[in-house]
Amino acid sequence: MALKYGMVLLMVLACFAAHGTAIRDNNMVKCWSNLVELKSCSNEIMHFFIDGEADIGPNCCCAITVITHNCWPSMLTSLGYSYQEALHILAYCEDAAPTPALSPSHPIIY
Repeated sequence: MALKYGMVLLMVLACFAAHGTAIRDNNMVKCWSNLVELKSCSNEIMHFFIDGEADIGPNCCCAITVITHNCWPSMLTSLGYSYQEALHILAYCEDAAPTPALSPSHPIIY
């Protein structure tokens, strides 16, 4: 009888462990896919600093935001950007993010 309850408890714990691992793995997949997106944004970021053009696209800003807020906060500085440059990129992306009230999925009704 005790063996039966022990096995049930062991199975429940295994399910919780598997669920936790799956969530962590899913988050890591999102982090890595955003890192690949960030790699494709290097030209946009370079032109942002060299030309002074504010032309970092929404996909790049999304990748930057996800990586720095949810994955690896110091990723931009580890890629060679100074701390001030990383702050400048983050500030631009946060300012450029559409507000929910103005997005097309939330029309303004008069």
